[in-house]
Amino acid sequence: MKKNILYLVVLMFAGILFSCEPRIDFDEGQWGDTAFITNVSIFTLQVDEHQLQEYYENGTLTPARRRLFISTGNATIDNENFIATVTVPASQDLTRAGIVIFHQSVRVEPVGSSPVAGILTDLSAKEFVYKLVSADGTTHDWTIKIVQS
Repeated sequence: MKKNILYLVVLMFAGILFSCEPRIDFDEGQWGDTAFITNVSIFTLQVDEHQLQEYYENGTLTPARRRLFISTGNATIDNENFIATVTVPASQDLTRAGIVIFHQSVRVEPVGSSPVAGILTDLSAKEFVYKLVSADGTTHDWTIKIVQS
């Protein structure tokens, strides 16, 4: 009986010991250059008439806000020159808008004075540069142009 328990403990210990090691090293770099933009959208926040069930310190309900995409259609993507052109109606105010970049890279970094993607900011400059980085280390500097029509 003691011998069976000892074998069971040894097998459990061996199982735990060998299951903790990595089985496969996944090399994402094998996929090559993935620093490409697939789409770009411009958004703003819309205040809804509904109230969230969260309260300010004074006891009033907080207003509901949601992301509203104001760009029309898909962006025009130029993969050779690394330019993405997105169209926004002329009536839209770009002083409180944000950029959403759809991509398959591992990292997107703003270059120079370009705003961080996903955050409301002033986009009235209408041209921004972002560096996209692939898992294999390849980088491309993409220019995003906003056209109002």
